[in-house]
Amino acid sequence: MKDKQGEVIKGFIIGASMSVPGVSGGTMAILLGIYDKLIHAVSHFFKDVKGNLFFLMRVCIGAGLGIGLLARVISWMLDKFPLPVSFFFLGAVIGGIPALFRKTKEKPWKVSSVIYFILGLVIVVSIGFIPSGNLNVSQGSGIGHLLMLLVTGIIIAIALVLPGISTSHMLLILGMYDALLAAINKFDLIFIGILGITTLIGVILTTKPLEWVMNKFPHQTYCMIIGFVLGSTFEIFRDKICPAVPAHPSFGWWAIMIGTSIVTFVLGILGIHYLSRFSND
Repeated sequence: MKDKQGEVIKGFIIGASMSVPGVSGGTMAILLGIYDKLIHAVSHFFKDVKGNLFFLMRVCIGAGLGIGLLARVISWMLDKFPLPVSFFFLGAVIGGIPALFRKTKEKPWKVSSVIYFILGLVIVVSIGFIPSGNLNVSQGSGIGHLLMLLVTGIIIAIALVLPGISTSHMLLILGMYDALLAAINKFDLIFIGILGITTLIGVILTTKPLEWVMNKFPHQTYCMIIGFVLGSTFEIFRDKICPAVPAHPSFGWWAIMIGTSIVTFVLGILGIHYLSRFSND
């Protein structure tokens, strides 16, 4: 029972954290120790339909509650208190690195390990530099438009599944962010349904090869995942921390912000360390 409650709580945290720039659902799932089990449940769904279905339902219910109850609160807190809140999530990301590093210890780190780490880091940081709004796949009609929505769903699925890649940023790049919000507000079930189905197809297509790679090359995969996760902190600095620093801050401002940010950073490390102890892996 405690494990099942823990899965709902972890889903809740994953959903709530998705509103934070640089903290993707995949990243938080990795840090909470539930990522491997999620990938396995999707890729081997029909081997244990009942067990996998109830597990995924618990995580999804928690994520839905997290998005519905806390995502707006966290967004508001990020706007009002950007530095302390950003450093809390930065601490959570950094605090999860030792657990990821332990997954690479079946083999010693070599030059190739560093290359995989740098590759993961560069991929995530580079995606952050892709300008939004150059594409707009939300407009159009006919078979071509449906095919574009299918491709969009697969791209969204990759962003959902791979840690460190911001789903909201990918939606902005594809010109789908405002369209999706409008569809939710208008309760456009056709648009939401098509995008939901294509995303589900993308998740199914993505998880099987990802699990194969993780099982076949665990050391290399987790070296790259560490790069993904650390690379995701770039977006936190760029979008929230740097803009929050005023042009001419006073000594008092620095004293208060540094003090509160250190406290929240440590709380983030301690929080993720505590939660990762109850790993489902």
